[in-house]
Amino acid sequence: MPARIMHVDLDAFFVEVCRRHHPELRDIELLVVGGRRDQRGVVQSASYGARKHGVRAGMPIAEAVRLCPAATFFQGSFDHYRTASRQVEAVLGEFSPTVVMASLDEAYLDFGGTEQLYPGSLLPVAERLRDAVRAAPGLDCSVGIGPNRMIAKLASDFAKPRGLMEVRAGWEEGFLAGLPVAALPGVGPRTAARWAELGLTEVVQIQRMEVAQLERLVGDDAPALKLRAHGYGGTTLSADRLPRSVSRETTLSRDDRNPDRLERMLALLTARVAAQLREESLLARTVTLKLRHDDFRTVTRRRTLDVPTSLDAELLGAARELFRAAFADVRERDRGVRLIGVAATNLTTVSAPDLFEPAARARLRRLTDAVDRVRDKYGFDAVTPGSIAGMRRRRPAGEPPTED
Repeated sequence: MPARIMHVDLDAFFVEVCRRHHPELRDIELLVVGGRRDQRGVVQSASYGARKHGVRAGMPIAEAVRLCPAATFFQGSFDHYRTASRQVEAVLGEFSPTVVMASLDEAYLDFGGTEQLYPGSLLPVAERLRDAVRAAPGLDCSVGIGPNRMIAKLASDFAKPRGLMEVRAGWEEGFLAGLPVAALPGVGPRTAARWAELGLTEVVQIQRMEVAQLERLVGDDAPALKLRAHGYGGTTLSADRLPRSVSRETTLSRDDRNPDRLERMLALLTARVAAQLREESLLARTVTLKLRHDDFRTVTRRRTLDVPTSLDAELLGAARELFRAAFADVRERDRGVRLIGVAATNLTTVSAPDLFEPAARARLRRLTDAVDRVRDKYGFDAVTPGSIAGMRRRRPAGEPPTED
């Protein structure tokens, strides 16, 4: 039997979560979330009213201000987003035993093998699911159903906002034929614009071409693009799939040339990454630093650790070494730093305690456990390293992903 996959996409998630926690925002039609209007971050989410003015997720705040000067700009809380996402995940778990959260605001559900339980269409199930998400976490969502992940996601995109769409096995090509090439996964705005100059704008054109003809237009991407245009996509979901990374980054309000100040910011970002790793019982084997110069040159450096860890000091030690090497280039080029970020990657789950762990590392772990207990009770800011204690609490601009 063909796979039956449902994609749930929370509508204007970051905007609606902010409205839940800040009643003064509920009646504001033009709302942009991601930062204040005087900040240099990017738009996380925009209300549907603001979207009518051209504001989109991922857009620089300054451009959003220019397009929609009457909008209210707001910086939300990552903790609120994560809590809401987990509430949604709990609701979705009542409908399918396999729920994979692809991000804070979207999830895939596996309904394979439910033909006798749900014969024919899954739309009635999708409608009950949508109503349950609206009733409990109080959020709206759009739902797409398809024989693979790609089709299910495209169907939910097509159904927005608060809509339902089902594309059954055998309907894939007809559904895709009416979409622009830019709708296909892996085709970004620049690629779509480049292909449009060659006359390639609609999926139906790809469907009608031979692979050799398509290769002459788009090169090595042709075979994979041809498969996507005919509706082929992944059909398996793994409920225990680990996240690819845990990261934090921030766009600074002013370009900064002070390495001490930047290291303090790096320490704060790393502390948040480490806290999330421990909360989710994860360890990181690799630390990645991201540094963007004031002329938009972006540098990433990574280091693989000898032992996977979630301890602040060990992650920060690696991040600090990467930063100092990267900042030497900043200084040599006589530039400032516009953005700084850190990511924990190459993740694994926590294993049994090491009985032969060095005494110094065991003490560090006990100290970290004590800090986590205090933070669980009083919040993250209750305990901070002395080097960053004076820094103003703020959510880094890149903490959660932006919406599609």
